[in-house]
Amino acid sequence: MALSRSYYDEVGSVREYELIVILRPDTSSEDIKTYIKRISDVVEKKEGRILSIENWGRRKLAYEIRKERKGIYLYCRLLGYFELMPEVERILRMIENVIRYMTIVVDANVDPTARPAEFTDDMMKAASEIGAIEDDYDNRIEPKAEISDDDDDVSEDEVSEDDDDEEK
Repeated sequence: MALSRSYYDEVGSVREYELIVILRPDTSSEDIKTYIKRISDVVEKKEGRILSIENWGRRKLAYEIRKERKGIYLYCRLLGYFELMPEVERILRMIENVIRYMTIVVDANVDPTARPAEFTDDMMKAASEIGAIEDDYDNRIEPKAEISDDDDDVSEDEVSEDDDDEEK
């Protein structure tokens, strides 16, 4: 199947994308592995390439999304033609455990031979493991700043000397 290309792309070049996916916090490792496999199948079908996938772990969300306070973050770097990401995003919309995703074009005209090696099974295994990072913001205690009394004891003579220096 011959791929069409955008008029903005140079011949023989691809685009580099970053994809961040937030999954429900109760998603199992097997489900994550299945989702990664689905994404990699779509990328291969569209003649793209996965550079890396990282599991950033379960983190607290800044605000509630779809009645969830926490989520599992997956970070992917992809290489492919312009028609790759609409298909990947279509697949992500069909997965129930995906709370939110965001795609960013990192670079538009990339030489595919200039990027690192292919995606490996070890990367998939590492990305499917949950709980590597658990930020517990609810139980964290913020340290209070200490105020020293030494800075508050400024005499009027020192203040007037500072004013005289500014006038010069």
